[in-house]
Parts: sequence; C-alpha cells; structure tokens
Amino acid sequence: MTTQPQPTALSTELPLGLSSAPFADCVDDAFFFPSDQHLRALEFMGQLLWTRARLGVVTASHGCGKSLLISRLLHSLDERIVAAAVSKESLSPRDFLLEVLRQYGFALEDSDKTDRRRLLERFLHHQASMSRVCLLVVENPQEMHPSVLEELRYLAAVEVEGRRVLKVLLLGQPALNRVIESPKMIELLAGGINRFTLGALTEDQAAAYIAHRLRAAGAANPDVLMPHTLMSRIHACTGGIPRQINRLGARALACAAEDGADSVTPEALNRAIAELGWQSRVPAAPVESNRHKGEAAQICGKLILSMQGAPDRELILDHDRMLVGRGEEADIRIDSVFVSRYHALIVRHDHQDLLLDLGSTNGVLLSSRRILRRVLKDGDVIQIGPARVIYLNPLALPAAQPDPAETICFARPGFPPMPGEDDTNGTVIAFGQPDGLISGGR
Repeated sequence: MTTQPQPTALSTELPLGLSSAPFADCVDDAFFFPSDQHLRALEFMGQLLWTRARLGVVTASHGCGKSLLISRLLHSLDERIVAAAVSKESLSPRDFLLEVLRQYGFALEDSDKTDRRRLLERFLHHQASMSRVCLLVVENPQEMHPSVLEELRYLAAVEVEGRRVLKVLLLGQPALNRVIESPKMIELLAGGINRFTLGALTEDQAAAYIAHRLRAAGAANPDVLMPHTLMSRIHACTGGIPRQINRLGARALACAAEDGADSVTPEALNRAIAELGWQSRVPAAPVESNRHKGEAAQICGKLILSMQGAPDRELILDHDRMLVGRGEEADIRIDSVFVSRYHALIVRHDHQDLLLDLGSTNGVLLSSRRILRRVLKDGDVIQIGPARVIYLNPLALPAAQPDPAETICFARPGFPPMPGEDDTNGTVIAFGQPDGLISGGR
C-alpha cells in the first residue's frame, strides 16, 4: 500500500521575504489580474447599466475570479449607481429580501416584521425619482432555492412610469444558464439578456497572473522567485483556473521555504503537486530533438526602442520572460504616463518570442491595430505608448498556425489603417470612449 504524502504545514510566517500572502483566497483589488477577458467582463458588466437589457449573466467555472470581478465592479461605480451584492446561497425568500435590504443600507434585525418586498419596492421607486440606477448583483444564484429566484423575478419586474428600475447581474457557474432558461424565468428575460462567459487562463496569462500576484505581495523579482520554466507544469496541473493556481502556488512556496531555498525549485513544485494529489494531471515531458535544441541556442532576439528626444536603445531578449512597463520593476522600462505599470510581457515559448498585452490601458499596437498577443516576427514594428519598438531576429521561427488573437483589434472608432494596409482580414471592435486609447496608463 502506498502512503500519500502529507501536506506541508503552512507557516504563519510569510515565506521567501514576501510582505503578504500572494496566493491567499481573498477579495483584494491589489491582487486583481487585468487579463483581457477579465477586462472585457468588467466592460460587459458596466455596459449593462446603460443599455436596455435589464439582466446580465456572467458564467465561469468555479475559481475563475467572479468574486474579485464583483469587488472591482462595485468599487468603480459612481454616485449615479446604487448597488447591492448578495453572495449568500442558503437563504429563504424572506432572508434573501432581508439581505438585499441590508446591502442597500437598511439596518434591519432578523426579527423585524416589516413587509420587506414592499419596502424594497418603495426604495426602488424613490431611487428612480432621483434619476439613479439600481443594480443588484447576485452570486451563484444557481444554488439558490427556486422560491428565491421567484423573489428576484418579482423585483426585476418593478416599474416606474412604464420603465423597469432594477438592473440584475447574475454571476455563477455554467449551470446558471439552465436556471435562467427555465419557464419561471421567462418574465425576467423579457426585457433582454446579455451574456458573458469567463474562461480559464492560457499558459501565458497564467504566467503573467502569477507574476502579478507575487509583485502585489512584495516580490521584487517574481521571475526569480517562481521561474518561468515551471509555468508549463503549473498550467497543466491547474488547467489555468486561478483558484487552483493559488492552491498550487501557495503550497509550492511553502515547500520551497521548508527546503531553505530562495525560490521555487522543480523539486519543491513536484512535492507540492504530490501533496495536493495532482500527479495524474502532469503531462509526460516532451522529447526535444537535437535540431530544436540547436535552434533554441541560436535564437536570441533583440529590440530597438526609439522615443522622441531620447537616443535609441538596443535591448537583448536574453531571459525567458521580460516585463515591459512604466514601473521600476520592469525589465524594459518606458517612462511615460501613456504606458501602464505592467503593460506587456515578452515570453520565450516554443523557440519563439511571444508578445502578450497584460490588459494595459492604451494597448500594444501593430500597424495601428491593438493586438492581444503576437508571435514576433523579424522586422515587426510595435507601438507601446510613445515608444516605437522594432523586433529583430532573422532566425525567429514562424508561428505554427494563425493566432486568432492577432485578428482582434481594439481601436478608436474611425482610426484609419496605415497607408497601403489591408484592413479586410481584421475584426475591428470599437472599445470605450473615442479618447479611450490616449488616456494615462494605470
């Protein structure tokens, strides 16, 4: 009989010189990772407030960051929006109404005999008379009793002068789609429904997510603390689910600290995987041919960075991961308010240099198009804020197949293509306000 490894006891002291726990399961805006899809989800939720649709639905697998999305949304609302968020699942209809009232600021005791539905209705009427929009965010409604959903349906139907006064945003797991399509929810859907699906992180996004969490926890150099060479294994074991990444990351840090190491080693990661019982998730190591090894040794791209009023800089891409941004911790630092602190990441992946936008405010532009990621090609000209960046590497391997993310362009409405550029193959999506791409970076 084989004995399962016992989990390493997590020390009360933070490991490896961190100022806070980087992978703690907490709702803290400092740890919000602005991946492209999370930013799109936020934009989707914000747009719900100003469209005719009164129901928005965001679905995601367990652990994909719905709670952080809710926190981020609520902190971004202005005084025109009156919001309440309900995350408790085991509620009776009466307790659900009580929780909604409390979230809207009413100080009511459990024993209060007030007609809660009537009180909520009067509250909604009053807010409408003040030209305010009421938003009700409900997390995991698919776990709630059908009678609670009936109360939700009733509230969503409240009208003032023929206008629905409550916007409802539901965030839950994929099973939520079956709930809202049930016959009892038809009336709720009558005013229109907008949907958004939040997926798992890609391997590159997972690497950027880990680096972001480590920086937020005080790590001066995340690449040293948790090397990029471990990211493929971490992604394979976690499926790109943030909560799973947090579990494995916390365990790996604890194992490394127990070993007295100053970074997470492959041995510490393997022990963490074993303690979590995730060995079966680890894929077999690929066999790399000698030809590829030789190619990998030869390939080393470089960037020529030009800015008005400053001499050109030549930067060798001699690390597996290089952060581009405004912050002091950036490997390639561009000191400009139009560049985000964590703007982009250049990752060595499968003998190629991959450029990944980290959800920056003003984006990464290639021929006036905003791209999400790109396998860099020799001679590519990239615009990052005021900096013009040329990628040079005549030995760079071409992409194995077209990347759909390269065809997605976020551009200002009316932003013209470059002279002679064919714009028929791209999908152009108007993003934000007309001046959305020229605001200061985060």
